[in-house]
Amino acid sequence: MPARLHLLPWDQPLLPRVVAWLAGDWRGGAPLDLSSLLIVVPTRQSGRRLREALAGFAAEHGQAVFPPRVLLPEGILGGAGAGAASRMETLLAWAAVFREIDLDAFREVFPVDPPARSFAWALRLAGGFARLKATLGEAGLRLADVRRRAGPGFAEAARWEEIAELERRYAARLAARGRRDLQDLRLEAAAAPGVPPGVRRIAVLGTPDPLPLALAALDALARTLPVDIVVAGPLGGEALFDDWGRPRTEAWARRELDLPDFAQRVHLCADPLAQAERVVTCARRYGAPEGRLAVGVADGDVLPFLENGLARAGLAAFDPEGRPFRREAFFALLEGLAALAGEDSFEAAAALARCPAVLEWCAAGARAAGRGFSPARLLAGLDELRARHLPVTLAAARDFAVRLGAAFPEVPAALDDLAGLRRTLTAESFPAGALAALGAVYGGRWIDFADPQDAQLAALADAWRDVVRQAAAAPGAGELAAGDWWELALQLFGDGRRFDEKPAGAIELLGWLELLWEDAPHLIVAGLNDGRVPDAIAGDPFLPEALRAALGLKTNADRLARDAYLLQALAAGRARDGRLDLLFGKTSAAGDPLRPSRLLLRCADGELPERVRFLFRQAEVARASQPWQRAWLLQPRRAAAPAALPVTAFRDYLVCPFRFYLGRVLAMAAVDPEKTELDAADFGTLCHAALEAMGREPALRDCTDAAVLRDFLFAALEQAVRARLGPARTLPLVVQIESARQRLAKAAEVQARERAAGWVIEQVEWRFPDTPAFALAGRAIRGTIDRIDRHEGTGARRVLDYKTTDTARQPQPAHCRAAARAGRADAAPEFAQFTVDGRAYVWTDLQLPLYLWALGLAAGAAGAAPPAGVGCGYFNLPKAVGDTGVQVWEGYGDAWHEAALRCARGVAGAIAAGRFWPPAEAVAHDAFAALFHHGVAASVAPEFAAAPEVRP
Repeated sequence: MPARLHLLPWDQPLLPRVVAWLAGDWRGGAPLDLSSLLIVVPTRQSGRRLREALAGFAAEHGQAVFPPRVLLPEGILGGAGAGAASRMETLLAWAAVFREIDLDAFREVFPVDPPARSFAWALRLAGGFARLKATLGEAGLRLADVRRRAGPGFAEAARWEEIAELERRYAARLAARGRRDLQDLRLEAAAAPGVPPGVRRIAVLGTPDPLPLALAALDALARTLPVDIVVAGPLGGEALFDDWGRPRTEAWARRELDLPDFAQRVHLCADPLAQAERVVTCARRYGAPEGRLAVGVADGDVLPFLENGLARAGLAAFDPEGRPFRREAFFALLEGLAALAGEDSFEAAAALARCPAVLEWCAAGARAAGRGFSPARLLAGLDELRARHLPVTLAAARDFAVRLGAAFPEVPAALDDLAGLRRTLTAESFPAGALAALGAVYGGRWIDFADPQDAQLAALADAWRDVVRQAAAAPGAGELAAGDWWELALQLFGDGRRFDEKPAGAIELLGWLELLWEDAPHLIVAGLNDGRVPDAIAGDPFLPEALRAALGLKTNADRLARDAYLLQALAAGRARDGRLDLLFGKTSAAGDPLRPSRLLLRCADGELPERVRFLFRQAEVARASQPWQRAWLLQPRRAAAPAALPVTAFRDYLVCPFRFYLGRVLAMAAVDPEKTELDAADFGTLCHAALEAMGREPALRDCTDAAVLRDFLFAALEQAVRARLGPARTLPLVVQIESARQRLAKAAEVQARERAAGWVIEQVEWRFPDTPAFALAGRAIRGTIDRIDRHEGTGARRVLDYKTTDTARQPQPAHCRAAARAGRADAAPEFAQFTVDGRAYVWTDLQLPLYLWALGLAAGAAGAAPPAGVGCGYFNLPKAVGDTGVQVWEGYGDAWHEAALRCARGVAGAIAAGRFWPPAEAVAHDAFAALFHHGVAASVAPEFAAAPEVRP
């Protein structure tokens, strides 16, 4: 007999109407017995709500309920069965097919060879073909059926013939292992479905979008059992639905939607955050919103903002769809273990060490060995190791770790632990290594199942063990490399979900397809943007829209009809005794523009212009805009100025006294946790090391052969690189070292010319003597001159500083700038301002003048004038090697030197007095920029600015 369609009035939410329909003429004289009824509902959440509502309805009459059997549409097709392939077996079988076929025999599918026929490539294809098979299976089709069902003249017949052959090979591979594809089994089950014993009637309730294959099974069952189809709709609206309660596409294609109080119930918000804030504000007004307010989330971008906002407001939230495993910290740990198993790299080890579970494991090992342990010190040591040595392998990192000294004692032992963990991961097969490594990390931890976090961890560990056990039992388990197993296992595990118990009083955050079963009088739906509602598929490489229609698959037009019906049902159910608010965003979380759902434009033609203006107006804001302000102000601790000042510190103070305090006094420095190549200082240090070695070699001081000098510099560079970085190098390091070689090769040519011109290297790395004379304002001055040259003909001397900056530098512009124009105040301190030859300047660096001052002191001069016959300049080694050469500070004389020493005394005196304020608001290459949003002065506590002299 055909299924019977029942149309329930939609003037109230569906759930109470369905409960009343199921109860029929029951009046409470006995328990409500629905045990002979099999009910089909669209989602797991709708089944839960139905059972709750039936129990509540019976309790109102003082009775219990014998509940019906509740299934999702696919449940009609039965379980997987003993012979069904698991998802892992399915993916492995498809991947094996793709790796073993001759691509030349399948050029309609693979017109271009992949870069590499790796397992990762095959696994991606396997996932795509498994989804394709599932999509076709929903309509009762196999891949081999497409060519026939598409009809004559099908343009892609050859392609689908090859796809059918791939399917046959896939099925044969499963059959050889005694397995069958789940979709194929479901196709057979749909032809001869069964029902549990005792079922006398079937009802499909509020399911506007069932699987076509499930309907085929229901059609077969309707020959022997009564099947009722229950939908909500307008009185006399049976023509709006087909025999299975699905909205007819043609009937809903252009149907106007009645959305009462449109301008008051539809809200344009700026972005997902603004939508979340509006929902939270509304939920706060209810106080206890459970049962009175329901929230639908049609756009997943809104969900995290909404969860965070409700939590901050002290309101519990519950997502019935569960939380994916890949968002758990346990999944991050597994990813770290996979990376460590895949390569013996310091990067993988350092990333894994940041997992809290691994830090606890390292700490436990240290306690067992009687050692102290500081997680912060370990992580700081790993950052220091990366910044200083950029180790590639774990072994190299272990060798360099001993150089860190007593400042980071945890690092060597932690690296040993991680190396041992890698040996555990790689000593045996993937299943054994994966479980053993996890056992090592968690082996010493007690699990308290009364603690929700511990219980969640145990559940995640059990789920991971299930995946690993499947891998161990999978056919051909030994044929894949461990890295391939990790990739597959992580994909399968990450797709799992954790379903927690609903907290008492929690607001349920429902998906779009679950809202029809929500009966709260006030419903808010967020994310009602086009592409979310209606849902749409575009650009499918296998199933374009025209082919979907020809095959009887769900089309975008079908989705549009379904979502138009759902929106109208939600509005109609609250038109009399409730409220529906619809929110949509102007932009996505990434800032991309969004359109309102096209369903919001379903109105009479005369209303359309005004509605378009309304929907595309400027975005609403949930609250008045407030000026930006910091959540807190920086409160630097008080510390004494250093007793000794390196020459480079004067530049830092002249740039900004406050930044000098942060960097030179408090020793604050930015850390790049993802550093993979040499920074400018590292690069310069390596080049300096090679040049220093050349200057120290007596045999080379008179050398004018550029080739000899070049070969020596290359060898010295390699020695310096090995000492700092070890023998293993990443590609970025190889490129940088080659750049250094090019610069040094050109430097060899320049050095040969300079020697031929009479300049001899007299001293290298000349250090300021550590005596009281080398002091300013009571602060010892420290410095090291790269090299001092002497001209063998004139006896003149010059101080040279190596510069490996991107561009060649001139000494004078590098040390001072022009003062502010006449009539405008210069922000520089008075001691930094000076005039030479009628031009006003401001000192920005004092490096070369302080070198000359130190040489003068060493020679017994008073220091007020530069030492006689001594010049200064740069030996530039820029990126453009053609600009390599010596640049001397022409015209540097007594006036310059006197002004420089006056500035140096001023800087040293200010530092000694603890004056580190006011700051410079903007500087180039600011290492502290992240601390100073909206200005330095506005970011620092007023107490520091009010007391500019910093005392310990």
